[in-house]
Amino acid sequence: MDTDILVKQGSALTERLDATKAVPRAVMWVHNPDAGIWRLWIVPPAELTDKREFYRIMAETISQYSDEMHGLDVGSIEMVPAEHPAMQGLGAFIRMPGIGSAHFSGNRFNDFYLPDGLVIRMNI
Repeated sequence: MDTDILVKQGSALTERLDATKAVPRAVMWVHNPDAGIWRLWIVPPAELTDKREFYRIMAETISQYSDEMHGLDVGSIEMVPAEHPAMQGLGAFIRMPGIGSAHFSGNRFNDFYLPDGLVIRMNI
Protein backbone atom coordinates (compact mmCIF):
# COMPACT_ATOMS: atom_id res chain seq x y z
CA MET A 1 0.00 0.00 0.00
CA ASP A 2 1.12 3.55 -0.70
CA THR A 3 2.62 4.91 2.51
CA ASP A 4 1.56 8.47 1.61
CA ILE A 5 -2.07 7.35 1.80
CA LEU A 6 -1.43 5.66 5.15
CA VAL A 7 0.09 8.88 6.53
CA LYS A 8 -2.90 10.91 5.26
CA GLN A 9 -5.36 8.43 6.79
CA GLY A 10 -3.57 8.28 10.13
CA SER A 11 -3.06 12.03 10.31
CA ALA A 12 -6.70 12.79 9.47
CA LEU A 13 -7.98 10.34 12.07
CA THR A 14 -5.56 11.61 14.72
CA GLU A 15 -6.60 15.21 14.09
CA ARG A 16 -10.29 14.32 14.46
CA LEU A 17 -9.70 12.13 17.52
CA ASP A 18 -8.00 15.09 19.21
CA ALA A 19 -11.50 16.63 19.50
CA THR A 20 -12.93 13.54 21.26
CA LYS A 21 -12.38 11.87 24.62
CA ALA A 22 -10.15 9.36 22.77
CA VAL A 23 -7.20 11.72 22.21
CA PRO A 24 -4.48 9.25 21.16
CA ARG A 25 -1.15 9.13 22.94
CA ALA A 26 0.38 7.12 20.10
CA VAL A 27 -0.67 6.40 16.52
CA MET A 28 1.41 4.15 14.31
CA TRP A 29 0.90 2.06 11.19
CA VAL A 30 2.53 -1.36 11.54
CA HIS A 31 3.11 -3.65 8.56
CA ASN A 32 2.64 -7.41 8.83
CA PRO A 33 4.61 -8.77 5.84
CA ASP A 34 3.34 -12.34 6.35
CA ALA A 35 -0.28 -11.25 5.92
CA GLY A 36 0.58 -8.34 3.61
CA ILE A 37 -1.51 -5.88 5.65
CA TRP A 38 -1.02 -2.66 7.56
CA ARG A 39 -2.67 -2.15 10.97
CA LEU A 40 -3.16 1.21 12.64
CA TRP A 41 -2.08 0.84 16.27
CA ILE A 42 -3.60 3.45 18.56
CA VAL A 43 -2.79 3.96 22.23
CA PRO A 44 -5.79 5.72 23.80
CA PRO A 45 -5.67 8.03 26.82
CA ALA A 46 -5.10 6.20 30.11
CA GLU A 47 -8.68 6.79 31.27
CA LEU A 48 -10.19 5.09 28.19
CA THR A 49 -9.93 1.39 29.02
CA ASP A 50 -13.21 0.04 27.59
CA LYS A 51 -12.48 -1.52 24.18
CA ARG A 52 -16.11 -1.24 23.05
CA GLU A 53 -16.13 2.47 23.81
CA PHE A 54 -12.78 2.89 22.02
CA TYR A 55 -13.98 1.14 18.85
CA ARG A 56 -17.32 2.97 18.97
CA ILE A 57 -15.49 6.31 18.95
CA MET A 58 -13.24 5.12 16.11
CA ALA A 59 -16.22 3.98 14.01
CA GLU A 60 -18.21 7.17 14.63
CA THR A 61 -15.24 9.41 13.84
CA ILE A 62 -14.39 7.55 10.63
CA SER A 63 -18.04 7.54 9.56
CA GLN A 64 -18.54 11.23 10.31
CA TYR A 65 -15.38 12.30 8.45
CA SER A 66 -15.16 9.56 5.83
CA ASP A 67 -14.38 12.08 3.08
CA GLU A 68 -11.16 12.99 4.94
CA MET A 69 -10.15 9.42 5.80
CA HIS A 70 -9.15 8.27 2.29
CA GLY A 71 -10.82 4.84 2.61
CA LEU A 72 -9.76 4.08 6.20
CA ASP A 73 -11.78 1.24 7.76
CA VAL A 74 -12.26 0.66 11.49
CA GLY A 75 -11.22 -2.96 10.88
CA SER A 76 -7.67 -1.71 10.27
CA ILE A 77 -7.44 -0.20 13.76
CA GLU A 78 -6.07 -1.95 16.81
CA MET A 79 -6.23 -0.64 20.39
CA VAL A 80 -2.76 -1.14 21.85
CA PRO A 81 -1.83 -0.60 25.51
CA ALA A 82 0.88 1.91 26.40
CA GLU A 83 2.62 -0.97 28.19
CA HIS A 84 3.17 -2.88 24.93
CA PRO A 85 6.95 -3.51 24.58
CA ALA A 86 7.09 -1.80 21.18
CA MET A 87 5.27 1.28 22.51
CA GLN A 88 7.58 1.49 25.52
CA GLY A 89 10.64 1.19 23.29
CA LEU A 90 9.42 3.69 20.72
CA GLY A 91 8.27 6.08 23.43
CA ALA A 92 11.83 6.18 24.78
CA PHE A 93 13.24 6.64 21.26
CA ILE A 94 10.81 9.07 19.58
CA ARG A 95 8.98 12.05 21.04
CA MET A 96 6.32 13.36 18.65
CA PRO A 97 3.42 14.91 20.64
CA GLY A 98 1.84 16.55 17.60
CA ILE A 99 1.00 15.02 14.25
CA GLY A 100 3.97 14.08 12.11
CA SER A 101 5.46 11.23 10.13
CA ALA A 102 8.45 9.04 10.89
CA HIS A 103 9.22 5.82 9.00
CA PHE A 104 11.25 2.95 10.38
CA SER A 105 12.14 -0.42 8.95
CA GLY A 106 13.55 -3.62 10.44
CA ASN A 107 13.83 -2.49 14.05
CA ARG A 108 13.54 -4.22 17.39
CA PHE A 109 12.10 -2.31 20.34
CA ASN A 110 12.30 -4.02 23.75
CA ASP A 111 12.79 -7.36 21.99
CA PHE A 112 9.65 -6.81 19.88
CA TYR A 113 10.44 -6.87 16.15
CA LEU A 114 8.64 -4.35 13.96
CA PRO A 115 9.41 -4.97 10.28
CA ASP A 116 7.93 -1.68 9.00
CA GLY A 117 6.20 1.20 10.70
CA LEU A 118 4.96 4.72 10.20
CA VAL A 119 4.69 6.80 13.35
CA ILE A 120 2.05 9.56 13.24
CA ARG A 121 2.20 10.43 16.96
CA MET A 122 4.32 9.14 19.81
CA ASN A 123 3.65 10.78 23.16
CA ILE A 124 4.12 8.02 25.74
